[in-house]
Amino acid sequence: MLSRAQQILLKRAQREAGLSDSDYREALQTVAGCQSSKDAALTDRHLDKLLAYFEAIYWRAVDAGQLQPCGKATAVFRQPGYWADKNTAGETSRDRFNERNQGCEIAALEAELARLGYGPGYCSAIRKTVCNGRSDPHALHLYRAALERTVKAKNRQTEPVENPF
Repeated sequence: MLSRAQQILLKRAQREAGLSDSDYREALQTVAGCQSSKDAALTDRHLDKLLAYFEAIYWRAVDAGQLQPCGKATAVFRQPGYWADKNTAGETSRDRFNERNQGCEIAALEAELARLGYGPGYCSAIRKTVCNGRSDPHALHLYRAALERTVKAKNRQTEPVENPF
C-alpha cells in the first residue's frame, strides 16, 4: 500500500499531466489492476510505472503545445525522462533505501557479534547456512534476521566465547 505522501505525489502528477479522473483511473486499472491510490494492491513498483507513464503524457502534451512546462522547483515533472530513468525495472527507490539501511543493520549486528567474541568466520557460517549462496534482498533479510536472533541469544549467555572460529 502506498503511503499518504506517495498518494499525494500521484495526484499531483495527475494534475500536472492534465489527466481527467476517468483517464487517471483507467491508468491505475491498466498498471495496477485497481481504481484508487488507496488500494492495498498498489505497490511502489506500480507508483514508479504510473509516474513514468504520466511523465510521458505530460511531456508529449508540452511538445504538442497543449501544456506549458511548469517552472516550479516543486513540480513533479521538472525534466523529461526523470521518472522513467529514476527507477529501473529491477529496483525502486524504496528498494535502494532498504538495501542501504539493511546493509548498515547487518554491519552493526556483525560488529556486535565481534564484540561478543564471535569472529567473521562465525558470521560467514551463518550467512552460508541462511542464504545458500544467494545475495538477493530476501536472502539478506533472512541473514539479518538470523544475526538478530544470534545476537539476542548470545547476549543471554553470561560468558563470552574465546574464539569459536
